[in-house]
Amino acid sequence: MNKVYTKYIKLAPIFILIQVLILNNVLFFNYINPYFYLALIISWPIKNEKWILLIYSFFLGLSIDLFNGSLGFHSTAIVFTAFVRSNLIKITIPHNILSENDEISQTKVGKKSFITYSFLVILLQHLLIFILEHLSLNFQIIIKVIVSSLVTLALILILEIVKSTKK
Repeated sequence: MNKVYTKYIKLAPIFILIQVLILNNVLFFNYINPYFYLALIISWPIKNEKWILLIYSFFLGLSIDLFNGSLGFHSTAIVFTAFVRSNLIKITIPHNILSENDEISQTKVGKKSFITYSFLVILLQHLLIFILEHLSLNFQIIIKVIVSSLVTLALILILEIVKSTKK
């Protein structure tokens, strides 16, 4: 098994616990619900097998669903997000910057590309989850999607800063 896969398998329980024990219990203003576990999908290396990412995403989303008692909202949204991720990468990240096992990070792809790519992934994920939860799309849900996406992006950027200062 590749070192990258081992690393992500070890990180999954940590991110799941942070999400379930801390972030799900802190609803800011009853509107904002950040999904920090998306950092794992965002930073997944580009050139690894897509089917492994889809399986990893499914089990990551299923774990969140089991702890939340939801009916597969997270697993559905994160698998779809992982599926379209490669198209978002083609749009936002310049080609030939990363080698085969390089993780996508702010230091590797640049601040502008990383923020654009991350925000699109986060926005898509939040949009899918909130539409599945409410089975509708109105102004209130759009505001919830945007604000939650911005808070999630801020948390992921803080994680990137911590990772870059750690090295």
